[in-house]
Amino acid sequence: MVNGKFNLRQENMIYKIIATIRKPVVLTLANDKGKNGFSLSIAFMMWLANLPLFAQAPVIQAVTPVSGQVGLYGKFEAKIDVAANFQNPYDYDAIRVTATFTAPDGRQTAVEGFYMEGFEVINANTGALGPVSARNGFYIRFAPNQTGRWSYAVTSTNASGTGTFPVQTFECLPASGIQNKGFIRAGKGNYWVYDNKEQYIPIGENIAWPVSNPYLDYQQWVSRLVDNGGNFFRLWLCHWGLGMEWKNNVNGFAGLKRYKQSSAFYLDWLFDYCAERGVGIMFCLNHHGQVSSQVNPNWAESPYNAANGGPCQNTWDFFSNPTAKQLHKNRLRYAIARWGYARSLATWELFNEINWTDQYEQRKSIIADWHAEMAAFLKKNDPVGRPVGTSYGNPESEDPNVWNNPDMDYTQRHYYVDNPNLEAILAAGARENLERYEKPVLIGEFGLGLSGETLLPLDPKGIHIHNSMWAGLFGGGLGTGMSWWWDSYLHPQNLYTHFKGPAALAQQVALERKDFQPTNAAVSGAAGDLKLGTALDWGTLGDSVVRIAADGSMTPAAPRLGQFLYGAQWNTQFRRPPTFRVEMPQAGQFKVLAGNAFGTNPRLVVWLDGVQVLSVAPTPNQTYSINVPSGQHVVKVDNTGTDWMRIACYAFTNLGSAVDAYALRSADGGRFCAWVLNSAYNHASVKSNGIPPAIQGAVLRAQGMANGTYSAKWFDCLTGALLTSTQVAVSGGQLSVPLPDLVWDAALVVEDVLLDASPAFARAMPVSVSPNPVRDTPVQLRFNLKESSPVSVSLLGPAGAVVQTLFTGPLEGGEQLLDVPLPAHLPTGVYWIEIATIKARGVTPLVRGE
Repeated sequence: MVNGKFNLRQENMIYKIIATIRKPVVLTLANDKGKNGFSLSIAFMMWLANLPLFAQAPVIQAVTPVSGQVGLYGKFEAKIDVAANFQNPYDYDAIRVTATFTAPDGRQTAVEGFYMEGFEVINANTGALGPVSARNGFYIRFAPNQTGRWSYAVTSTNASGTGTFPVQTFECLPASGIQNKGFIRAGKGNYWVYDNKEQYIPIGENIAWPVSNPYLDYQQWVSRLVDNGGNFFRLWLCHWGLGMEWKNNVNGFAGLKRYKQSSAFYLDWLFDYCAERGVGIMFCLNHHGQVSSQVNPNWAESPYNAANGGPCQNTWDFFSNPTAKQLHKNRLRYAIARWGYARSLATWELFNEINWTDQYEQRKSIIADWHAEMAAFLKKNDPVGRPVGTSYGNPESEDPNVWNNPDMDYTQRHYYVDNPNLEAILAAGARENLERYEKPVLIGEFGLGLSGETLLPLDPKGIHIHNSMWAGLFGGGLGTGMSWWWDSYLHPQNLYTHFKGPAALAQQVALERKDFQPTNAAVSGAAGDLKLGTALDWGTLGDSVVRIAADGSMTPAAPRLGQFLYGAQWNTQFRRPPTFRVEMPQAGQFKVLAGNAFGTNPRLVVWLDGVQVLSVAPTPNQTYSINVPSGQHVVKVDNTGTDWMRIACYAFTNLGSAVDAYALRSADGGRFCAWVLNSAYNHASVKSNGIPPAIQGAVLRAQGMANGTYSAKWFDCLTGALLTSTQVAVSGGQLSVPLPDLVWDAALVVEDVLLDASPAFARAMPVSVSPNPVRDTPVQLRFNLKESSPVSVSLLGPAGAVVQTLFTGPLEGGEQLLDVPLPAHLPTGVYWIEIATIKARGVTPLVRGE
């Protein structure tokens, strides 16, 4: 360089240098002597980057598919070698690779590509990764939805123009593998459906992040889930898990628009692994801590924080700052490009519990606008058109403007309530959202409001897990309730067996095709207690008066009662002590079950017909009762102490039924299913009082069925085994079905007798066991074999897992009396005996006494 200018020879040399560059990076040579003796300094190269000749359109040098053939709904993948000038390969405004795919019938679909760094698992025992630099580069991924020959045209664009490449082709073969049913989509009514028209009923849990190595953790967790009939889990993109974007130089992150490639590789593997296993993933893209300085705060580390070089001065700017929104859309584009092909990506979830972000109430309209904008962006750019949702930490914070947005395909509820009959709250919540928003609903999280470790002594066998899963589905949800505490509770306690029952039921009932909706049902012949759950969270005003008729029906039908009973001195703005106007058909008791936490010096007071009958300084987890004569009465509850106390539930004895019924009916009135629960079989009652006695002689009744003759089948909810099968006649629209002896719960399926042969299941086998309860002696089983057959007898634990095989071998047909020993030192509690043959199954409870 002479006097700041190039001579002609030097300029020609520079052109040659540039002409040979074929890597997608900025030219950054420095202190290198060229053949002509001039030096390319750093300053020179910075100047060179601004020359017009450097601003050239990308050149696509090669398109290399992984394979020229792919199965229907499988992953077509090709590497795109691009020579272009760009600073950041993850910035879609700087460099973009696009492929337009043309189907055999001529329809076209455009997808964007993505840049990735290559990795591989180098140690299957530890899940450790190693880099594979040969795989670095741009890629396109696409899942074809038609068999036959496809063509695709690849382009690459930057600020200077667009480069093209000759049209390529590949062959799409028929789908292979029983789990390849296509993509999961919104169906009609309240349920989802695969491309092959089979219904998809999510049965699963939260598995939001790994606790050690993702490769090892998710193999273990997903395998156990699938082995027990599960097909769904909820995954968070969080910086301590598999998040892609976080503060620069923290745990391998590189700041905004720089996506952590080791996390992305693990997600590649996980989506493919789950597709092979038939598992759908709710992909939660953001969590509240990212933009919170109060609740699980992570804002101090957020790359969006101006203190870390981001565009946002305040947490709430994340939802309104134009730069922040464009940065978020860039990440959405990357996620769609890299994982949009995946059959296992069931749904996008924009945010976890958005109400915990700073100044939520004041910024609610801005947050609603953000959701509308991002949901519309996903709808426009996701070639599959997956369902889109979000979530709130409690029902009281839900924003109807968000749920009513047509681009939000379903609503979601989360419940953490210290209540022994949590299932009633979940079912009522699901039904409430269905009626309010007329779109599917999912109970995306539930728990008792405690840590996983605290749950172990409280409910070691997962009774509340079991009941809440069934309630989520039979409250009208599109799937089961989804439990939290996968890492510290569900997995260590091996509670996966609770997935078996709902999975078996989902195979028996055409919920999506027949457009099932929640309906009313009741069980008579089983006198019991009426329990009123408390669900409202802090600061929410509930119903002040609840009217209860002699048959247990209530006004309002699902009372809104608070978990917190506020005192007379502090937090008085939230006070709404409840009054119950009740007609008792016979004398009974009114009970208050105190919760697990109190404020300062609460005092529980109860009045009966205006007379104070109870005044006590309450103790956590204790029950307080008053006697209530038959007839009409007014019961008022209050806290006259200093501050709040927690309420688990209220109850009236000798009012209502001991069996709770949750039912669904098809739109044409020709099919019906129900889940019935002995309400005394809950974690608190079983711990305090032991296993309740079997309820006998009860009858389930429901209205609105089409007249005719039906098949009625009762199924065991732990194993999915058929308990009884009979025919029932419906006249005047009323269905009446006798219940089997009920210790815990059972599921009923009612359908036209002409359709009776369509579902495949084992024949019911009645079984009795004696003695029962039992101590250390063997037990005698009585059952009948219709024909000679191999027989297996298993002892199942309280959660349905096999404890020990008690007998295997052939038996002759006819009445059987089989003596089997029990395991030595068997702990006290409830167990189940399961007898299975090739064609029949039977199950009965067994109590191990003191």
